[in-house]
Amino acid sequence: MAVHSKMPANSKGGRHGLAAVLAGASTCYGSSGVCTFVAPQLLADTLSARRQMAVAPSTTVSSASSFGVTAGVTALATLATLAASVGTARHSTARSVQQRRVAVSLQARGAEDTSDDKRHKLDSSTKDTFADLRDELDKIVEQAGSELFLRGVLNKIQTPEQVTTFLHRYTVVSGDFAGGAASLAGAVHVHRDKFLDPEEPIFACADRSAEIASHIFFAIEDEYKTRAGSRLTHRRLGQIILSETVKFFGFETAYESRCGPKHQMSEALKKIGEGYRINRAHTAEDLFFAFGWHLGSELLGDQEFNLVDEFLKAKFPKLVAYLESKQVQEEQTAYHWIQVHTYVEEEHFSHGLMAAVLAIHYYHEPHKRAEVRQMILDGARAFVDFQQVFFGNILSDRFPAL
Repeated sequence: MAVHSKMPANSKGGRHGLAAVLAGASTCYGSSGVCTFVAPQLLADTLSARRQMAVAPSTTVSSASSFGVTAGVTALATLATLAASVGTARHSTARSVQQRRVAVSLQARGAEDTSDDKRHKLDSSTKDTFADLRDELDKIVEQAGSELFLRGVLNKIQTPEQVTTFLHRYTVVSGDFAGGAASLAGAVHVHRDKFLDPEEPIFACADRSAEIASHIFFAIEDEYKTRAGSRLTHRRLGQIILSETVKFFGFETAYESRCGPKHQMSEALKKIGEGYRINRAHTAEDLFFAFGWHLGSELLGDQEFNLVDEFLKAKFPKLVAYLESKQVQEEQTAYHWIQVHTYVEEEHFSHGLMAAVLAIHYYHEPHKRAEVRQMILDGARAFVDFQQVFFGNILSDRFPAL
């Protein structure tokens, strides 16, 4: 979920230029049907730099320069130019280098693995669908004013009790999204009859549901293990940051008796399950609605975590310093739950968007593509509505039914 501020005028056409980027960078394996982006090496190099930014010391960047890139910093200028070309850098210009994320992950893990099958380009309509869907999702978020809304919520947090309440509820609710995405990936995979390659004459070789699900699974892999390979889940990281926050403020001995019951998020968790259509994703409407819900969660998740990161560092710097000093597995810190989500969510969104585009492309009733596209957008709008209700009540004494 990305921090949405208006793109500079000189990069306005970035998202619309995405089809051109795809034309030069995207390929789709032929009879195997394994679609993936084979991106230029610069994309891989930029992604590596982006991750390094997330762990680098905060360095303030002048707000006078576009995208916050100061004159003479050639490497960062290159990253900003590339970000403009794919149209996914929407961060405000007064952010620090650590908070600047260049959203360029258009390449699935394992994309380096090649196939002996003959490759062919994605057709122009599929590329157009990618750019169109991205634009429509951006419009939904911008029209909702989610960035301004969340900033207003964060600005209400003044006390240790309030920041602890916020982190408690945010970590609890965030904990179910991995399961929802896994449910969606599984539902897509087993509905093989819905996603067929019309160019494959052998029916048993025509289904493409597993390839679509693989792009959803990109996010799930991160949720259940670190990229270094351990099973330190994002849910566990959320528990760690809450536990250490409680300790830092000295709430440990009385926290459950004072705060436990009223912080339960059963209604919100139920809504997440409904959004992902858990245990009911059987119809096309269910599947494509869940695609949209997933895309909304990833797009807004990037925005949320970057804003929360910015807020905590500005308003509760001692808490952040404490969390960053507490080591957990693999040299990660107790702050890693927030830190890692300031960049992985945009990567997850890019793959989720590709999954949705391929689902539209391979949908077995091509004459209904406009209908399923609308189902995706309906799911995204539903998530935006959920997010605003959730954050609108996150500091309430008792969280209401949604």
